[in-house]
Amino acid sequence: MKTFKCIMAVIALVLSTNLLKAQEYKLTVANTKDGKITLNDFMGDLPVEGYNGTEIIVTSTSDRFTHPPEKAKGLKPIFAAGQDNTGIGVYVEKNGNNITLQCLLPITEREEYKIKVPNNLALKIHSDCGRSGDISISNMTGEIEVSNCQGIDLKNCTGPVVLSTISGSIDLKLGNLAKDRPVSIASVSGDIDVTLASTAAANVELRTVSGGIYSDFDLQPDKGNMRRVGGNSIKAQLGGGGAALTLTTVSGNVYLRKGGQ
Repeated sequence: MKTFKCIMAVIALVLSTNLLKAQEYKLTVANTKDGKITLNDFMGDLPVEGYNGTEIIVTSTSDRFTHPPEKAKGLKPIFAAGQDNTGIGVYVEKNGNNITLQCLLPITEREEYKIKVPNNLALKIHSDCGRSGDISISNMTGEIEVSNCQGIDLKNCTGPVVLSTISGSIDLKLGNLAKDRPVSIASVSGDIDVTLASTAAANVELRTVSGGIYSDFDLQPDKGNMRRVGGNSIKAQLGGGGAALTLTTVSGNVYLRKGGQ
């Protein structure tokens, strides 16, 4: 019994310590419909979640900002990339409804950030190859532009999308596409896997240099599920044509799948 109580006490201590480590920075956006947020050089994996609100919420899970070294008491951290005006190693610049968040950490340090943003903001993310990890974005209705060197994963995003990566796969789940909302996906070394609504209307262009193209849409007269439609470049119309959908990879496969209605 004593052993069990000790174990539970340790678990409680660990959980409380993790809660204390988390630190948030919040910024209210006055006009989210016409606003844009740019995220630059965040370290490691970066999850971005849209929600129905007016605040940008950045959460850091590290204790380096809340518990600096003993000798640093009374001093503030200095970063070569700029001034930390958030208290979590990030510089925020606001120009009207255009907001830029610049991660200040040097390339030798890792930090875990989670970011929530109003879902109708336009979103731009850039990470250079020395810093980037996998980027995941969910529940956004605004325009999305991502330049990364690792994987990109989008779920429940309905705005125009431009994604590019150098060495990583791209997974994208979309519904129906509006004619004025083009989607352009490019990878140098990695698969591209896109799911569309079965009733989607789009002008599709699929290209790969050294991989295959696979789909269960009726791009060719052949019947079958998840068949290879052949060739390294295919242009086709879905549902009579509509939004431009371009999927391009140099070294990888292209998958275009049917989702729900």
